[in-house]
Amino acid sequence: MTNLRRQGLLQSIATIIADYRQDEIPPIDVNHVDRWIRQFQKVGFDTDNQIVILEQIERILQSYYFSYAKSEDFIAKVLASQILFGSNPTSAIRNVKFLQIQTKGNSQNDLLRLCDQILKTKYEIMLHECGNSPVSYIYIDDCLYSGNRVRRDISSWLPSAVKGTTLHLIFFAAHTEGLKYSKSEIIKAAEKYEISVKFWKLYEFNNSRWNSSNFDCFWAHEFSGEEYVDRYVQKVNEQRQASNKNLPPLFRPNNTQTQESIFSSPDARKIIESAFLKAGAYIVSLPKSPNQNMRPLGYDYLQSLGFGSFFVTYRNTANNCPLALWWGDPNKPYPLNEWYPLLPRTVNIL
Repeated sequence: MTNLRRQGLLQSIATIIADYRQDEIPPIDVNHVDRWIRQFQKVGFDTDNQIVILEQIERILQSYYFSYAKSEDFIAKVLASQILFGSNPTSAIRNVKFLQIQTKGNSQNDLLRLCDQILKTKYEIMLHECGNSPVSYIYIDDCLYSGNRVRRDISSWLPSAVKGTTLHLIFFAAHTEGLKYSKSEIIKAAEKYEISVKFWKLYEFNNSRWNSSNFDCFWAHEFSGEEYVDRYVQKVNEQRQASNKNLPPLFRPNNTQTQESIFSSPDARKIIESAFLKAGAYIVSLPKSPNQNMRPLGYDYLQSLGFGSFFVTYRNTANNCPLALWWGDPNKPYPLNEWYPLLPRTVNIL
């Protein structure tokens, strides 16, 4: 029964992410997922625990993996929204300027190509025909993490905006801390140019570590006695002490999780979080000079265990997700060949 359950999970996960970076990487199949999960034996997770990890990954991806089809469906609904465009979208869309101002990465370019395809099919309008005399602007991206990217993009663009217009910032998903920060900064900056600002998102993930009773992302409970974790914790605690900043707890406080919507149960969450922390701490130990923001549960500017996001689209994985999901490359020399990624990541180039 255990083996049948494992095979079913491997097949299910492979099917869900089948279009991930399609035509860029070898097709994702059962063997790919199996090779990834077997590595957790290195950090002390046997077959039974590996099944729990697979169950939670399947659960997350079923809800929050944005395939091409799901992305296309979301954008089609945005472009048909009466809230955004009124009762006559065909006419209104011609007065909307779709911003192509992202200075890092290709997510916005890819999503605008999707917008262009849908506009041509649905309204017989080309993207470049829109917004020649704009009454509003749309900035679209897949996910808001720390909020720094959108803040920088909009701050640079604002001086060229037409006064008295509206800026709509649309995301598939957003994390609450980045959303709060970017809202505050962008609205304040936009007021100087008489631009009104509205944020829209399908999913919102609470990642405030000051509100640990309703925390959606990966954040492990404290444990010790594991070499790589202990080494990482000692180093990051020294950095936290030297910074003199008022930082939230490094580990998730015990007995505070009262709501669970992302994972199937608190016990299952504990298993996958500890697995990802152990694997991530091992990965962080591999490079001679790791990036200072490289953390076991995902890149993070804060001195933490990691950002802990789990949101993934068909086109890429953010480095804010746990390292165990995306870090490594079997075709590269040491240390990259020391871990096999489930979701190989394309690095964003400036």
